Amino acid sequence: MILTYKNEKLENVCENHTYNKELVKKYGSEVAQKLPLRIKQLKSFTSLDEIPTNPPFRRHKLTGKRQEQFAINITGQYRLIFKSKENNIIIEDLKEIKEIEIMEVSKHYE
Repeated sequence: MILTYKNEKLENVCENHTYNKELVKKYGSEVAQKLPLRIKQLKSFTSLDEIPTNPPFRRHKLTGKRQEQFAINITGQYRLIFKSKENNIIIEDLKEIKEIEIMEVSKHYE
C-alpha cells in the first residue's frame, strides 16, 4: 500500500528514525517502538481490505465527524488514523483502496 501524510512533520515522526527522541517525548517509549513497525506493516499490505480487523491491528471505520476515516491500533491507548487518498470518493470496496493518507497519531477518545 502507498502511504502519504497529512504534513511533513507527521511523516518525519512516523518514518525518520532521527525523530525517535521527539516520538518518545510526545507519545512514550511503547508508541516509539511500535509506530515504525505499524508503518512498515501497512506498506506491506496491497489494499485496505488486507489489514486485519482483529488485534493487534483492529482496523475499523470511524464514526461521527471522522466518518470517512479509519484507524488501527498502535498500543492499547494510541491509534493511527488515516483515510483513503481518494479524498472525495467514497469507496465501499476496501480492496480498491491502495493508497492512504495518515492523518494523525492520537490517544483513543481524545
